Amino acid sequence: MKSSYSTAVENTISEGKVREIFRALEIIGAMRKEGEPNRDGTLYRVLIPDEIEACRKFRAERTATEPKPEIAAAEIDHYNIRENRVKVYERDGYKCHYCDKQLTRFTATLDHVTPVAEGGDNSLGNLVTSCLSCNYRKTRRPIGDFLAGQGR
Repeated sequence: MKSSYSTAVENTISEGKVREIFRALEIIGAMRKEGEPNRDGTLYRVLIPDEIEACRKFRAERTATEPKPEIAAAEIDHYNIRENRVKVYERDGYKCHYCDKQLTRFTATLDHVTPVAEGGDNSLGNLVTSCLSCNYRKTRRPIGDFLAGQGR
């Protein structure tokens, strides 16, 4: 059976080994001396990965070789994200899909072709520009039912 003293001695690192590790970390740029050695010791600064050139280089190489995950068009939210809403308005020329009224960025609204209540999503293909009046009158009805009731 080992004594607690012998276990503590086995778990210690020699001063030489510590110096060797510090030199290696300085060489790779993970830490650097922040002043001259004095009686109290030597002040070192440990850098975070963004500050270490080797880490930045590794990250750049990895991101250049890894394929970027493709986001399916149906997964992009064009209803809740302002920049994507504008894409729908621009696609439709700021005109109401139902009555062809010319709209502005202040008067345009988005309407779901297939209502969310019926399983519709916020994808580009399920949204159209609408005036407030048509959007209000359509409510949750499918587009075909709304257009049939309008005589269009």
